[in-house]
Amino acid sequence: MGGSVEGSENEDFMVTYQELYDLNLAKLSTAVTHWRQMLDKLVILADGGDGEVNAADLERKANAADWKGDNATVSKRFTTTTARQFDDMVTEARSIHSVLRDAHTGLTKHRGDLRAAVAEWSKKQVYFDSKGKAERFSLVEKPVGPLPPADQDMVTAQADIDRILAAADETDRITARALRRHAESKYDFDERGYKSLKDADRHQGIEDADAMLRLAAKRDGMTDAELERFNRVAGYHRDNPAFAERFATKLGPEGTLEFWRSLADPGQGRTPSGERAKILATVQDNLGMTLATASRVDSAAMREWKDGIIALGDDRIHGPNGVRSAPFGFQVLGPLMTEGKWDSGFLNKYGEKLIDFERGKAKDPVLGTPDLLWKNQYNPAQLSYPPGANSERDPVAHLLEALGHNPEASLEFFGASSGHDGKGGLDEISNWDYLVDKENKDSRVWPKDDDGKTTGYQFLGHALESATLGYAYDSDDSAIPSTKTAEEIEARDGRTALMERVVDHYKTSDMIDKQDGIRESLARMAAGHIDSINYSEANFGGAGDRGGRGDLFGAEENQLRDFESSTSFIRALVTDKDAYETVSAAQQIYGASAMAAHGSDDAAAMDVGMHSVKMHGMLDEVRMEAIGKEFADEKGKRDMELAKQGAWRDFSASAVIGTVAGVGAAVIVPAGVAAAIAVPLAFEVAGGAAETHFATQTMDWLKQHEYNNRDEAVGAIQQARVDGGKNAMSPLLNWAESRGMSERQVWDVIEHAEVKYQTGAGRTDTDNARGH
Repeated sequence: MGGSVEGSENEDFMVTYQELYDLNLAKLSTAVTHWRQMLDKLVILADGGDGEVNAADLERKANAADWKGDNATVSKRFTTTTARQFDDMVTEARSIHSVLRDAHTGLTKHRGDLRAAVAEWSKKQVYFDSKGKAERFSLVEKPVGPLPPADQDMVTAQADIDRILAAADETDRITARALRRHAESKYDFDERGYKSLKDADRHQGIEDADAMLRLAAKRDGMTDAELERFNRVAGYHRDNPAFAERFATKLGPEGTLEFWRSLADPGQGRTPSGERAKILATVQDNLGMTLATASRVDSAAMREWKDGIIALGDDRIHGPNGVRSAPFGFQVLGPLMTEGKWDSGFLNKYGEKLIDFERGKAKDPVLGTPDLLWKNQYNPAQLSYPPGANSERDPVAHLLEALGHNPEASLEFFGASSGHDGKGGLDEISNWDYLVDKENKDSRVWPKDDDGKTTGYQFLGHALESATLGYAYDSDDSAIPSTKTAEEIEARDGRTALMERVVDHYKTSDMIDKQDGIRESLARMAAGHIDSINYSEANFGGAGDRGGRGDLFGAEENQLRDFESSTSFIRALVTDKDAYETVSAAQQIYGASAMAAHGSDDAAAMDVGMHSVKMHGMLDEVRMEAIGKEFADEKGKRDMELAKQGAWRDFSASAVIGTVAGVGAAVIVPAGVAAAIAVPLAFEVAGGAAETHFATQTMDWLKQHEYNNRDEAVGAIQQARVDGGKNAMSPLLNWAESRGMSERQVWDVIEHAEVKYQTGAGRTDTDNARGH
């Protein structure tokens, strides 16, 4: 068992991959059985039940007896105390049994999860060494030399194993500490016990919170070693509601802000740097995660804490020792809100007051703009670690990052109006109008970084992602939310309605370019709503419904929405390489699934397959034109980029999706180094998860190959078109093979597809030759 968290000098031992995989639980199972038997015997000794003498009877008789002399004090007290020790003995035995029982259950599950994950990943040729590190090699023999670069399967597999090991380690740690506490008393039994391992975790959290509160009382007087100790304990408990609530409520709203204020910027020229700044970056994350966990605890004390934090938002938080800079409460809490999932109700109440405060101050003749309001350039407080861009002092950007981790709160935030100041002093405009729509006369003037860009737009993109996709923008386990209940369908409608607004707003490159850093998020949103985008594009002349568009794409069962500006949105978005790759990957997966959704209806499958080819034509044309403009005077570089456009990916998913009977409701598409995106498929779950394999070939691979650049840019564009066509045809050809089509039939499919591809290209074409 592992070491304790607090109050022990013992080293913390982590459960290793090999230990868990080979774990023999026979002795632990025997211990559970023996302690159950011991508990039953002790209960009889303490309370009776077999007609024999027991401690309860002994205590009753001792209290009823007529004791004389010293016996009335010494003997009687010894007898009754001894009798009560049997109750304590039962309490301790019951606690030990409960802890061991739950540990056995938990570790059995963790071991089973690990073995199942290893077996599942081995089917995809992903294996693990003795330390649990993912690696890929042939089933026949392991190659000599370095392994190939990590692909998405390996990244996901490693995350699976790490998650299982972390859960096992937590079970081990809580168990070890609970048993160690029972062993601490050498002379009597423990009158306190645990009802379960979860109860032990709760008690340990409260004990450690009290210890950390004693440290927190030192504020900026904490040494580096004490900060490391705080990090270790908070890191273990930051998802423990008991620890989080205790720590937050005992500090209190003002104490919480003053605690971080004093650590982050103690003043008097003592702004942390070097090693202490690195430690504080981890403190910031752990403290933020702890407070996020606490915010979701539904108790009177936490409701009071949250109300108090909101009330302090527009107050100045003064530092220790007469430090001149005094940031607003919003600014102090801001950096702590960028990690973890904060309570939805709190985020929207906090956000309403923050936006109202900022809008009210915008009319101040001195402060004027958010840039001046939040920057405090004369006495700036360092509140965010590691130090970075000016947006680190912009609490609105921090709020948006918090919303990026809470899709329910984010959807409500962008669907509601920002409030009034209560005195009629503000016009009512929505949060969307204020934060997104730069053409609105009352929209926010975003603070700029030192390089003239606005980092805050990246956080805006994260918030819009979570609101429109239904999962945290940086989720390690992205999954499209269910739509089985009326409430879930209503939430889905809200997400697609907001996405329609996004599509309509960001329909020009200029609008996207005005918001530095948002394009990546827009691409992930497009991938997550690729089903509605396909549905919208199947409406030439507004006649789609007359042709059965709804049935073809499953519009009703999949809650699809018509985005009238989808063509303009796509044209504006995928000029960028990364955005193109993200949306193009999603399109190929969706196109294959749309064909599979029609089962034996070959005509319908062919219709949606041809539509997918047209979509690829649209995407490829936009990217080719952008490359032509971007590299007009750099032919070699331009030609390489055009080659990459067609060769960057190599899917084999299409055939599998088309032939597997049971499939999942989404697949995860890698987008370079971007977070994973759950791409919607065109059908409901029909059984187990599909064996959906696909691989990406990295840009580095291309550098190792020779491309014969054409003498003319037009030739390079044509080669890229050929490569793009191959990718567009992949689902159709796989489907044709699964149907056993003849060469004549395949030829007809190819000719029809080429027309569709050219039609799609024409839809987004403006001027390929520009720049050549």
